[in-house]
Amino acid sequence: MNGALFPRTSVGKWSIILIGLFLAMYVPFLLLDNFDTTFHSTLWSDNAANMLRLSYMTTFFVLGLGAFVTGWWAILKQKEYAVLVFFAAVLGSGLFVLLVMELLGILE
Repeated sequence: MNGALFPRTSVGKWSIILIGLFLAMYVPFLLLDNFDTTFHSTLWSDNAANMLRLSYMTTFFVLGLGAFVTGWWAILKQKEYAVLVFFAAVLGSGLFVLLVMELLGILE
């Protein structure tokens, strides 16, 4: 391990960019979501507010899964051992688990 904070490879840099975009978009969404009272049903409801929420969540999961794939690709294939790449890969892995649980209906 080289113990660097920032990645050297372009794939590692992309994983940091994707997880940064995820955090920059998702944290304000969570804060605003707590003040809205229209989100009382499940994620897969068919009213307009929940469809808008579903589109935001899809964007967040695409960013998280992109960080997951690029982070693990950089770690396993390109031997990138920067701390932020590990952070992006682990956080992306957690998002992948949540996505699978949502699709299987475990989180209802």
